[in-house]
Amino acid sequence: MPRAAVLHGPRDIRIEDWPDRAPGPGEVLLDVTAVGICGSDLHTYLNGEIGGTVAAGPLVLGHEAAGRVAALGAGVEGKFQIGQPVAIDPGIPCGECERCLDGQPNLCTRLQFIGLWPRQGALCTQMVHPAKQCVPLPAGIDPVAGALLEPLGVALHAINLAKIRVDDDVLIVGCGGIGLLLLQLARLAGAKRVFVSDQHDWRLDLARRYGADATVHAVEGDIVAYVHDATAGRGVDVAMESAWVKDTAGQCVEAARNGGRVVIVGIPAEDSMTVRASTARRKGLSIKMSRRMKHTYWPSIDLVKRGAVTLAALATHRFALEQTREAFETAANYRDGVVRAMVLPT
Repeated sequence: MPRAAVLHGPRDIRIEDWPDRAPGPGEVLLDVTAVGICGSDLHTYLNGEIGGTVAAGPLVLGHEAAGRVAALGAGVEGKFQIGQPVAIDPGIPCGECERCLDGQPNLCTRLQFIGLWPRQGALCTQMVHPAKQCVPLPAGIDPVAGALLEPLGVALHAINLAKIRVDDDVLIVGCGGIGLLLLQLARLAGAKRVFVSDQHDWRLDLARRYGADATVHAVEGDIVAYVHDATAGRGVDVAMESAWVKDTAGQCVEAARNGGRVVIVGIPAEDSMTVRASTARRKGLSIKMSRRMKHTYWPSIDLVKRGAVTLAALATHRFALEQTREAFETAANYRDGVVRAMVLPT
């Protein structure tokens, strides 16, 4: 019988038997092989909700995921093979609303998202998922890397919104998994200098390894003052927020140059953010909110295949399904140099 890590309330995860399911038309049954624990998962784990979406009943979390095809529903024959490894796109757009028809499925007005109430997520041994939201994985991309294609896609979408140009100065506030991916992509996009802020020393060490020109401890230093000093008062061309902390959006606004771009990628725990309106207005800033990803799985796979982006170092911790609560506690309490805690259900 399938098993799942089921959230019954804040910090209350239990390993339970999970009902067998057969794939319906257009669906596949997947053996789940790897799941990354994201900051948005932590919101629901710690608080029972994220951004006003409350877990109103038992919920299986997990949306950064990879799997292996175990059975095919009607209409899927010939598109996938039994045993084929796939990345699991967690977003399920309706395909019919105005945003979907305009080529923006990430902004679908009826979007379903696995691991977000009421759609059950991937922290289970088996799950059914729409075949069209499964991306075949080529040889050389293992399940952990396959699961991490989701955060890479999120980072790539945010970088596309930032429109980084050759010789731009870039600030990244928060260098967890998404921030470290933003750093690598900013370098690929042609950034001249990349400044990074975070409150954990091991993450700052990783940021330097991935090419950050300067790192500032978020508690012990002042990233805004540092940026203004390093740029002779000009500020950065692009400031990107990926820390999911209330005040960090304001830091990005203060650090950006006149006419600069600010991209908000993180989800603040307080479901609000504070910026000085006068600063943003006088600078004429472009502030963009980055929502998931848009058409980024195949470019992300190409980046990994070419070795242009490193994913392996992000998967710092690995756990069995029975250790899911330990995985969440490790991530929530920033234990042992964690960047991404990965659960391997099968």
